[in-house]
Amino acid sequence: MTCATWTLPVAATAENVIFDVPRVDSNIDVPNYVWYQDTWSTPDLAARTRSTLHVDDTFGINVQLCMPTRDTYGKRQILQIATHGFGFDKRYWDLELESDTYSYVRAAVKAGYSILTYDRLGTGLSDKPDAYNIVQAPLQVEILKSLTILARNGELTKAAKPHFADGLAVSNFTKIVHIGHSFGSTVTNALQAQYPELSDGAIQTSWLVNEHLGAFGQAAFGYEYARENDPMKFNDRGSGYIVVGTKNSFQQLFLAKALLDPKMLDYGNSIKQPGTVGEGAPTELIIGLPVIDFKGPVQLFLAEHDLPICDGDCKGVYNVTQLKNSSFPKASALEVYIQPGAGHGLTLHKNATAGYQVMFDFLGSNGL
Repeated sequence: MTCATWTLPVAATAENVIFDVPRVDSNIDVPNYVWYQDTWSTPDLAARTRSTLHVDDTFGINVQLCMPTRDTYGKRQILQIATHGFGFDKRYWDLELESDTYSYVRAAVKAGYSILTYDRLGTGLSDKPDAYNIVQAPLQVEILKSLTILARNGELTKAAKPHFADGLAVSNFTKIVHIGHSFGSTVTNALQAQYPELSDGAIQTSWLVNEHLGAFGQAAFGYEYARENDPMKFNDRGSGYIVVGTKNSFQQLFLAKALLDPKMLDYGNSIKQPGTVGEGAPTELIIGLPVIDFKGPVQLFLAEHDLPICDGDCKGVYNVTQLKNSSFPKASALEVYIQPGAGHGLTLHKNATAGYQVMFDFLGSNGL
């Protein structure tokens, strides 16, 4: 496996919204924000929207490209682009603790794929602009679109070459598979709904629109103002950047006890990342968009005990036929799989590697 990490300038244009929401400038402000989000009488996004904001800018996005050193399985020119969810950066896909067991990146490369992971705008080593009006869901979709176009037209490989000691032996990627986790899956879904021609296949993990989605509310996140949660680590986050506060809150949100290694709880909590207030309500703009014209295969990969998505139990909350007809009518294949015993943070569980094989088997059976 050979990898390179660097910050890539990514141009993106989006229509964000300016909306009413309490400011978060300290931990004292956090409960007011949570109450506003969870209270039944709070107006919906449409009623709170004051105007739209046209964003047209270039952002520094930190990326990691990993490739097999040899094309053993004939899949090196298939690029997976993986988008992480709330609470993490790209390390969600490449956990350094017992990486042979937990790292999705290592597993994907071992299976023959190339893989691009990146820190979404506002996280990790990527730019961290205004948390209210800039770092919103519509812009995250457009950044993923731009990254995909760069990969398809060969510009990604060209940009990567200086960062690899021996250069790259492949000039372009022939197929693109999009992988998402949680909020990253909503971004992936929106990309395929709006730009179906850019993707050849998708795996949406820890995400499914169902009657229990979000039933636990924002209070369950145990938010804290990021800069006060860890003044050293998050000193570059300003107003509106919030993070899962305690290790206990992190466990409740992301992990299921039966498959939990306590060392992974400590490690996962140590790499957690803030999100933004702007990614909260405006996520409604992209949630559940029907993927009408996408013709590739789609796998919805769920955790059995997913609190944010299925209120703790994902068994029996979906109908594959209804999903196919309403959300993915032209998909060449649609599969829903439930990873037994796991919680929302799938990569942090002891059976992660077995789950990865299910994903690769699905892709392989569909020509990817």
